[in-house]
Amino acid sequence: MADELVTFTDKAPVKSTTKKKNRKRAHPWAFWLGLLIAVLSVIGLVTVVLTGIGVAKYVNIKTKNIDEYNKMLIPVVMNDPDMFDDISKADMEQLLDIAIWSVLRGDISPDKYEYVENNMIIPEEDVTAAYTKLFGTEVPPVHATVSGYGYEFVYNAAEKTYSIPLTGVEPTYTPRVTDVDKKSNTIVLTVAYLAADGWKQNSQGNMVAPEPDKYVKITLRESEGNYYIAAMQSTSAPEIATTQPMPEPETTTEEATSEPVASDTQPAAEGESAEASSEAASEEPATTEIAG
Repeated sequence: MADELVTFTDKAPVKSTTKKKNRKRAHPWAFWLGLLIAVLSVIGLVTVVLTGIGVAKYVNIKTKNIDEYNKMLIPVVMNDPDMFDDISKADMEQLLDIAIWSVLRGDISPDKYEYVENNMIIPEEDVTAAYTKLFGTEVPPVHATVSGYGYEFVYNAAEKTYSIPLTGVEPTYTPRVTDVDKKSNTIVLTVAYLAADGWKQNSQGNMVAPEPDKYVKITLRESEGNYYIAAMQSTSAPEIATTQPMPEPETTTEEATSEPVASDTQPAAEGESAEASSEAASEEPATTEIAG
């Protein structure tokens, strides 16, 4: 048997790693791309959450502001004053009427003012304060007797007071702010005028607002950090104006009854463009007692 020659080597077979290295080097940016996508996904999720919170906060602020505007405008629109392009062109008697009604609709206690011969006596300075809060100081008030629809506020120049008769007056209109548009140092409110005697009651017993009789743009101008009424101008109905539906045929009209008046509030300065109708002005208007 022939001897066989066997050769041994201490080196193991070497496998080529060229392909592996090539595969690893083929896309060296893949890891970083994946990491970037993951980071962006997290950022996107956080942004969506924060945006949702921001939108909810904005809606709450917007609704609060509209409620405050509606409350502030109750004495402004209730007797349907004349329009004016600038506060300097407004009817002073009508401005005084608005200011006095603002005082009367404020949160006043029955014993705050003196009563003389069935008249409540309001100091001139209180009317001036209400006037300034609404219209600013550009055009100062010129105090005089005010004649309204079925009432008269008699001014006593010697004592610097107004005599307010003990009677009840039903407002002509109630306001509903449908749009708030902030521009630089002004805020323009689009206000629907709702007839006070046009409210109805539906079959469920809920009060339903009437369709607006007209729309007015009320411009608030900034001065020393506060906003004041600078103009009231007629405008056409907006393209999208939400109002409550008219009542069903079988509904009946509920008569307005006397109730405590609401307090007057200066709205916050925030007022981004907002389309909305407020529930604050959606309550049935009540006959306002001048004094009692």
